[in-house]
Amino acid sequence: MIQPAQSEGPTTLARLAEMFRVAMEGLGRPVDASALERWAVVIHSSMSGRGRSYHTVEHVFTVNPGNDAIGSLAILFHDTVYCEVDGGLPRGLEAVLGDALHVDRDHVELRAFDPSRDVLRALVARIFGFEPGQPVTFQSGLNELASALLAVRSLESHLDLRTLAEVVTCIEATIPFRPQEAEDLLAERLAEADREHALGLGPDGVERAVRRAVEVANRDIGNFAYDDPAAFLSHTWEILPETNPTLRMPAYTLREYRSAMSKMEGFLSSLEASRIFRVFRGTPSGPELEAMLGRVRTNLRRGTRYLRQKVLAARLLESLAQLTGGDAPVSLFMGDLPFEADSRRLEDLLGELPTFGEDVDEAVFRLLSEGRKKDSGFDLRHSPLAAYLYAHLGGERTDRALEAADGWPLLTRLPQSVVVDVARATAEIASTRADALRALADQLEAGNAPA
Repeated sequence: MIQPAQSEGPTTLARLAEMFRVAMEGLGRPVDASALERWAVVIHSSMSGRGRSYHTVEHVFTVNPGNDAIGSLAILFHDTVYCEVDGGLPRGLEAVLGDALHVDRDHVELRAFDPSRDVLRALVARIFGFEPGQPVTFQSGLNELASALLAVRSLESHLDLRTLAEVVTCIEATIPFRPQEAEDLLAERLAEADREHALGLGPDGVERAVRRAVEVANRDIGNFAYDDPAAFLSHTWEILPETNPTLRMPAYTLREYRSAMSKMEGFLSSLEASRIFRVFRGTPSGPELEAMLGRVRTNLRRGTRYLRQKVLAARLLESLAQLTGGDAPVSLFMGDLPFEADSRRLEDLLGELPTFGEDVDEAVFRLLSEGRKKDSGFDLRHSPLAAYLYAHLGGERTDRALEAADGWPLLTRLPQSVVVDVARATAEIASTRADALRALADQLEAGNAPA
């Protein structure tokens, strides 16, 4: 009988329990095993929804500051609620948070309450700057607000109000992509909470708490400043199925794939580097911040170019589909993913790449041709068709082509030989469209494409 391979290392729940144990001992509040287990189960069950691919328990371990107990507790809870991905409150949390949050599809509001009777809810609301009964959106911090409520309600039996306020402050700071004055406003609200609830922080304690919160928030989105753009893009790809539910389904279509690429390209191209990392009174230091922002700008620039090339490849295939029978699963035109079946794939049939010129960023080309750092469950690690088009067109010609409408306008904006090669290659994969694709290629070669 073949024995199964033995895995080494603790389980996920054991690792979570250990994070809690270290954090609580660091605060001088050792707890029994039953509490550690209870908290670990809350984190694990909340962050293990089927829609999650980036904001998973592994993300907690990745960004855990380790040497800061309050920061570790904030990291453990900061992504427990992610309503737009989980389809509402995570399984099991309705009983914990249902009295505080009213969730009705896309409408969420902080339920009205008496601050004198619910001190914890009043504390969280004050630090976040929300009033009872106020509508809350995903953009204004719904998920972080709910995660902070879960944190204080889970930990209240073991931590004093001051420590809970510091944990909440860290979680609030993880609301992403806000103007830089957000931390000054957070400091003002924490000072108000300090006075209202007699936390004992004082001005120095408030400043230390917000500095810690900035450090936690910057670790949370530290992937934007990775030295390796392939690692940065791997994290970006993990987010795609969370924001595009169709990519979690089998046999997603060319249109659905193109839509996902376009949305992510639009997000990255519009993102301001100055809104990514948080800054508060010299934290991080000027030189450290400039170095981080330099890497961010490089990653955003290359990531945007990478995605524009992916969008062009997706739109080319979608146009071929439109003209030969309509939208279709990606696999019909590109072949099965390698882990799905050992079958022919589009990249096996593309021609040789040309020697490209100055308009091709070699780092971007390597990302397309060699791939991101990690595999994903819905896409190839590398992008052979996008690499093929990028080598032929470069950046400027790609951008001009993307201005054209789908269908014949796009096909005629691209080099004829390239479109013909792709059409004939897809004909070898898409057997049910082979005749139509070859006829389209013949039409292009004869110069009979519609004007």
